[in-house]
Amino acid sequence: QIKAGYYTADQKLIFGVTIDCGKKKWSTQVTDPENKDKDHVKNSLSGDLAGECKSGEIFDIWLKIHQPKMMSWIFNGQGLQFKTRKTPFRHGQTTIYRERPLEILTKYGSNKAKFFKAKATGVAKFTEASWGQCITWLGRWQRIVRCPIVVQARSKMSQDVKPIPGLGHFGADMQIFAPTCFLGSKYYDWLQQSIHPDRQSQGRSYCCCVDMVTGRTENDDDDVHCALSKETGGCESSCMAFAKNNLIEEVMAAKDAEESD
Repeated sequence: QIKAGYYTADQKLIFGVTIDCGKKKWSTQVTDPENKDKDHVKNSLSGDLAGECKSGEIFDIWLKIHQPKMMSWIFNGQGLQFKTRKTPFRHGQTTIYRERPLEILTKYGSNKAKFFKAKATGVAKFTEASWGQCITWLGRWQRIVRCPIVVQARSKMSQDVKPIPGLGHFGADMQIFAPTCFLGSKYYDWLQQSIHPDRQSQGRSYCCCVDMVTGRTENDDDDVHCALSKETGGCESSCMAFAKNNLIEEVMAAKDAEESD
């Protein structure tokens, strides 16, 4: 069983989730807003897991916070809600309607949050955690996720998950600015063509020459080894000077051996 929750400074539950792998069930929990006298935690929504979570398998669990009473859980790419709702949004003089997650009827909003907690029983283990705003501007090399990790993340965020997929829904956006791994190996391609934009790039991604082992910009020098992508797409430089022949030969030999088996 896997449990996670968002809490206030005095340990009041805002929004929680329970994943029961044995029963292939999920449920979300809130503090009952109708009970004014004391705090009572109750189930909010529940349903079936779209896939199995087996012993030893990698899993990922997300909490996406949109607004104080608009939050959503995603487990292995499955949005843990049944449906969405349309809400009005004023764009200039025009009112448009956007597809949004359901309102979470809980006593405490996410604006009161202080703690995020997660725990697991049995053989399930947490190995990594990350958090941040919708858009955060980091150093360019910090935006490169490790090659083995990005493959796992892509494999979980499927658009085929029913009834509502996670990818592209509820804030679990499709990956665009992700590292290129050399022929799917643990090494980075020496030319990274989709490094995340920053405040100065006006929405265009960066092209950077990187170390094939670490994924960091060569010599940690963004000014020399990074440049904006072309307006038509692609990069000016091929970065071939930074291709490491020994690593290329290692990967090619491993692929040849795999194909001959």
